[in-house]
Amino acid sequence: MDIEKLWEILYKERNTASLQELPETFCDEVREYIKKLEDEKREVVDVRRRELVEDEIRNVRMKVEDIIKRRIGKIVKLASSGMKTAPKGMLEEEEKIFTGVKSHVEEGKERIFALLLGEKEGEREEKSEKEVEKARTSSSGEELHIVRVLEDIPTFMGIDGRIYKVKKEDVIMLPKTNAEILCKRRVAVRFEGAKGVG
Repeated sequence: MDIEKLWEILYKERNTASLQELPETFCDEVREYIKKLEDEKREVVDVRRRELVEDEIRNVRMKVEDIIKRRIGKIVKLASSGMKTAPKGMLEEEEKIFTGVKSHVEEGKERIFALLLGEKEGEREEKSEKEVEKARTSSSGEELHIVRVLEDIPTFMGIDGRIYKVKKEDVIMLPKTNAEILCKRRVAVRFEGAKGVG
């Protein structure tokens, strides 16, 4: 992986409506590329060269972020369009987003149709119980963890396909994977007294 390859991938994502197929090793390659640059930055003596390497690291991060944002936009569109199976070439985490969004859209449609068409007596109560049970786990099948946010975090999409807008001191319920990532980054902590739901 290098900056030219990232430019090529970004160009295709910008200029095609379809989701391009990425190699399974994409994340590993990008991570190794950034690590190589970070190592070079630490070892280089020349100040000017160090600045150039720092610029390249920033450039790489911006390109990767742009690629992922564009891909997620396409994935959400595909998942909400009624496509039954995920298209080829998705990364593992992207497939989880596709499944999560698809599940939320289908559940939402069912609830709207039920409201529009009316329900027999007792049906709503039965559905409510099922929804409470579903709320105990995310649509991705993961148990949910309660965390307290320690600082403002940019809006992000969880692996359950939901968009999370959180601020410092918010207490929220997240899929286990997302909760663990935030805790590892030290921007959130498990809520005191909460052992997760599931």
